[in-house]
Amino acid sequence: MKHTCFVLYDSVYNSIFESQVIFPLINQLDRKIYNAITIVSYERENFSQSILTSISPDPRIHIITLKKIPFMGAISLHSAAHHLKKVLHTIRPDHITARGPLAGWIVAHANRKSIPTIVQARGLCAQEYLYAHRPASWWHRFRAKQYENIEKHVYGFFAQKPHVTVQSVSKALREYIIQTWQTPIKKIIVSTHDIPQAIAPKKVTAWRSKIRKKLSIPKTAHVYVYSGSAHTWQCPEKTVQFFAQEYKKNSNAFLLILTQSEKTFSALAQEHALPQSAYHITRIPHADMYHYLAAADTGLLFREKHCINWVSRPTKALEYQAVGLPIMHNDTVAMLSSHTV
Repeated sequence: MKHTCFVLYDSVYNSIFESQVIFPLINQLDRKIYNAITIVSYERENFSQSILTSISPDPRIHIITLKKIPFMGAISLHSAAHHLKKVLHTIRPDHITARGPLAGWIVAHANRKSIPTIVQARGLCAQEYLYAHRPASWWHRFRAKQYENIEKHVYGFFAQKPHVTVQSVSKALREYIIQTWQTPIKKIIVSTHDIPQAIAPKKVTAWRSKIRKKLSIPKTAHVYVYSGSAHTWQCPEKTVQFFAQEYKKNSNAFLLILTQSEKTFSALAQEHALPQSAYHITRIPHADMYHYLAAADTGLLFREKHCINWVSRPTKALEYQAVGLPIMHNDTVAMLSSHTV
C-alpha cells in the first residue's frame, strides 16, 4: 500500500481546505497515485472523530490532529516536530507532503529517515505577515524575520536534500524563491495537480440556465461575477466600483457576488447607488460554486499591487477558468498578466 502523510499547519478550517487540500488528495487517490492518505493538522482546539469524519468523509483519508501552541518562532516548531516524529514512526508513510514553509520546517526536523518529501510553496510567509500588519512595528518586523528565517531554512537548506522537492504554485513564485533563497533550479517545480479540470461545456450551459432562472437573471444580461471575501487586499471597493462604471455604460449588466462578507458588499452596492435589480449577493456551499460561476460571462479579480499578489495563484482565478470565464483584472497577478512570459 502506497501511503502518504500530508502535514498541515494552517488548520482544516482554512477557507480553502476543501478545494485546495481535500479535492486534490481525493483526485490522487482516484488516480491510484496513493492508496491511503493521513492528514496531520496542527490545531488549537480538539475535534471529535465525528467532526473529523464530516470534514473528510472519504474513508481513504484519515485525519490526525496535534496540539498547536502559540507561534514563537522555531522554538514552537520544535515541539510540533517532536510530536510529528512520533506519528511518522507509527504510521510509517512512503511519502510526505508539507503545505507551506512552517509545515516544511516541522517535517525537516521530524523526518529523520529521509522519507521522500514535497514542500508545497503556497506564498511568501514573511511578506504576507508584514502586509497584514501595516504599518509594521518593531515587533512585527521581528516576527516577520522569524518567518523569513524559516523560509530560508526550508527553501535554502532543506530543499537541497536529495529526498526533497519544492512544489511552487506559480512560475513567478518559483523564480522569487530561486532568486531569494538560491533553491537549486532542478529541485523546484510548478505544481499542476491541484488545478481544477475544465468542466464540460454541456454542463456549464445547463448550470448557466438553471442558476439564471433561479436568480431571475435575464438570458440577455452580461453577468460579472466576483467570488471571494472582502479583505482589503482583495479590493472589494474596486470590484464594485468597476461594475458601477460598467452598469452606467450598459444597463443590461448584472453583478453576481458569491461571498461570506454579505454586509460589506451590500453596503458597497448601496454606496455606489446600484439598483437592487442589478446585483445579487449570496453565500453558497463550495459544492455549488461552479454551478453559480457558470451563470456568469466575466470573472472579476482585482488585487493590490504587491509582491505577494504578483507571485500568487488565486484559487478564484482557477475556478473562473474551469468554467471558461474570461477574467477582468488589474494586472497585479503574474499568472494573469500580459507582461509575463
